[in-house]
Amino acid sequence: MSADKRRKIVEISHLEKYFGTLKALDQVSLDIYDGEKTVIIGPSGSGKSTLLRTINQLETFDRGRIIVDGMDISDKNTDINKVREEIGMVFQSFNLFPHKTVLENVNMAQMIVRRRSRDEAAAISEGFLQKVGILDKKNEYPQKLSGGQQQRVAIARALAMKPKLMLFDEPTSALDPEMIGEVLGVMKNLALEGMTMIVVTHEMGFAREVADRVIFMDYGKIIEEGRPDALFRTPTQERTRLFLKQILKAM
Repeated sequence: MSADKRRKIVEISHLEKYFGTLKALDQVSLDIYDGEKTVIIGPSGSGKSTLLRTINQLETFDRGRIIVDGMDISDKNTDINKVREEIGMVFQSFNLFPHKTVLENVNMAQMIVRRRSRDEAAAISEGFLQKVGILDKKNEYPQKLSGGQQQRVAIARALAMKPKLMLFDEPTSALDPEMIGEVLGVMKNLALEGMTMIVVTHEMGFAREVADRVIFMDYGKIIEEGRPDALFRTPTQERTRLFLKQILKAM
């Protein structure tokens, strides 16, 4: 199916974001389509995470427009909480409640936001904990889990809301090397199932294997985008070539 026939989940137009005098996002325009797996790469400070966080308004923006599943979040009359209900987000840090069990962590937002009963939420939670391979830890507390296990709980928590879009902000950057694979494995399975995903990551192997499209950012701008085989093998921009040469050499 050609891109212009698919439904747009996210439409970003001429986005600008300042932190003081620093222009963190500079005229960024980007469309994300239903079922698409988009990976954003680039050096630290290039605007990747800021762009991701504007989609659910964890970061406000100064100019431009963002439409998420038909809802214009640039419009002050839009209920941003209603928009956020349809967006799952996984961060670098796991953000689990330490005094609650794994199951309670996954249940909580469902009960508050989706207004599900405890039994209904628990049934859904257990299904997603099974999906991420950690159901046997449902009665454990987060401090008893490895970093990779905690991140899988965070993914299950986001999925349990049954969002239309998943955002991943460098989900493996806080993990020990041996734990990265288990989290990437869960994300690969989600991709195979057709989840619409935007992933900020330094994991180039994941980008090559999973992405429908890779976007390279620097200085708050989209420098280049394309299919992973083309962008990694024959980037058209010198800045992209330099970045890939440096990062692939370090791997």
